[in-house]
Amino acid sequence: MKRLQFTKKEICTIPNLLTLIRFLCIPAVIALVIVGGFEINGNPQWLVYVGLGLMVFAAATDVVDGWIARRFNQNSYIGQLVDPVADKAMHVGTILSLCIIGYVHWAFMALLALRELMMIVVGSFIVNKVNIKANMLGKVASFTISVGVIVSFFHNYISTLWGDYGIDWIIITIGLVLNWAAAINYAVESFKQVKADKLAEANKNEDAPAEETVAEEVSEVAVEDATDVE
Repeated sequence: MKRLQFTKKEICTIPNLLTLIRFLCIPAVIALVIVGGFEINGNPQWLVYVGLGLMVFAAATDVVDGWIARRFNQNSYIGQLVDPVADKAMHVGTILSLCIIGYVHWAFMALLALRELMMIVVGSFIVNKVNIKANMLGKVASFTISVGVIVSFFHNYISTLWGDYGIDWIIITIGLVLNWAAAINYAVESFKQVKADKLAEANKNEDAPAEETVAEEVSEVAVEDATDVE
């Protein structure tokens, strides 16, 4: 079973460096979206789209670090833990900034934050107890939310055709439904694995005394045989 280890080999990898870059992009995206959305101090609205470009760049680093990890065998347990955190932080930060400027409804932010809080609580119980495996449903949910967030950057134009609840909000809604389904599935499977591991450990402990008893009996028989020979 894998364990969380803070070693140089685990931390100093190219995928982890790209993940760090993705983390650094988050505050920059938030600042660009908010400043451009409110046109603070006369800053042009196109700064919002600069933020979009930076978010797309960050998403590209996610694809690249995954390819490097697989191609050059630079997988690390720390990377498996931190990489999804960077993705979720980017989602939350970008959606938060879009909520602030009125491009996304606050209900989406609340549902996403509640889901991430649930994952933190679950993770606190199972860290170092289960192996982190890729969840295809989670990947689809993450991709769907990303598409919805990208489309939401153009909400001002979409709302003139569809109204406030346009195609961008529909896509985000679908992504959030999938996101919650993936979280529930992950929690259920993780606790099943923890329960199975505890049961296996209990069975192992029960078998140990029996093996010791057999060994003792064999030893006693050997002693008796030796005595008879004498």
